[in-house]
Amino acid sequence: MYQQYFRNAKCRRKRQRFQSILTTLRTIAFIILLWPSTGLLAQTQPEPNQTWLKEYDECQDYGEVYVVKKITRACRSYQTYLTDKYGRKLSPAYRDIGDFEEGLAEFVPMQLSPQGHGLHGFIDKQGKVIVEPKYIATDRFRQGKTWVIYPAATHYGLSYIDKTGKEVYKIPIQHYANDYLINESTIDHTCNHDTKEDVLWWRKGEYFILNFNFTPFVTEQIQRSKHVTPFKYQGKFGIIDPNLVLKVPVALDAIDVDYTYSGQGMQRVQYGNKYGYVSPLTGELIVPFDYTDTRKPTNGLFWVKKNGKWGCIDKTGQLRIPHLYDEATGFTAEDRSAVAINGKFGHIDKSGKVRTPLTYDFASYYQHGLSMVRMMDKYGFIDTTNRLIIPLIYDEAFPFDHLTTIVERYWIRYELSLDGREKFMGFSYKLDAVLIIIGLLLFIWLNSLFLRVFSKFRTVR
Repeated sequence: MYQQYFRNAKCRRKRQRFQSILTTLRTIAFIILLWPSTGLLAQTQPEPNQTWLKEYDECQDYGEVYVVKKITRACRSYQTYLTDKYGRKLSPAYRDIGDFEEGLAEFVPMQLSPQGHGLHGFIDKQGKVIVEPKYIATDRFRQGKTWVIYPAATHYGLSYIDKTGKEVYKIPIQHYANDYLINESTIDHTCNHDTKEDVLWWRKGEYFILNFNFTPFVTEQIQRSKHVTPFKYQGKFGIIDPNLVLKVPVALDAIDVDYTYSGQGMQRVQYGNKYGYVSPLTGELIVPFDYTDTRKPTNGLFWVKKNGKWGCIDKTGQLRIPHLYDEATGFTAEDRSAVAINGKFGHIDKSGKVRTPLTYDFASYYQHGLSMVRMMDKYGFIDTTNRLIIPLIYDEAFPFDHLTTIVERYWIRYELSLDGREKFMGFSYKLDAVLIIIGLLLFIWLNSLFLRVFSKFRTVR
């Protein structure tokens, strides 16, 4: 009996050990199967309770923060807040908060400007004011900068700022006296969204804005350019650089794209009936719109007309020769320009010093060392010292654009060389015209005579 008992006990112990081992193996297998999901569960935080969002009418999720809006009366009374994901407010009540871009969002505080317009600035995702609200309009940051509009005396001005609020470029709006005036503007924004606000000007049924945004295709073309890009909108021109910074607002009436009057580092532009110059590389206005006429630059100087008189500026816009002259030509290799005062011509050099006294009835530019001059209806040629090289004996003449020129004397044309030698070329075109007229009159007389004789002959028969 005892033997049977011990045998049964021994079997029970073996069975218990087997069950214990099996249970251990099952536990290990279960742990192995659950290990990846256990780690995932350990890393996941429970979602915050978002029932607090129900008290707001609008919500925009930016990950760790929310922009929420409570509207009491549409388009009239509303408050906007920046909150964390648990609903804790990170900012006071604002009229509006725009989209976050590059870590900053445009905002409009509750207090308006003295004129009743919204004031625009920027905050970060902690609710800290980075750019003080002092602008009339602005936009999201792109590539570290954005534009801002603000009052500038009688105009609205446009500048570009970086993400610290530092001004990086300012359009000289004061030079565009007839455009972008405050008293001609309209400021409007989308209902309940003051950040979507802009300043508008209406011209002939079309609206103009001071800032410009382009389609993606046009933007790509502008950014590919090495220099600035002129563009046209509703008959007006503006200039923008590859960084999408507007250098000249859409106010110009013409740009000398063919360089008929431009060169040597300056491009002529027209505003109204006045001309100025911009840099063809940067687009910045170098010379304001002070001049009623200009001429193509020569030897680093630009002839410009002001108050009916011609003077010279250099490529920085500095006045080099005062506005004294009724007529003026470009400077040539001889460092001479033909000028006139009260119908009398002479020459000056680039310093403005008179080199040929203004005593001639006409004087041309210098070419090949000689200038054609006229006195008492006769033409001759002088050198740079005012010495008469070819006497005043010709009825007609042309400057020495080449090594020879054409002159006329007593209705005979000659080819004239620089040393004064003449070569017969034929008769004057005026003489040819006279001979043609005489021949025509003679033909008419003979034809009339023939008809009279023929008529008498028929009568006799």
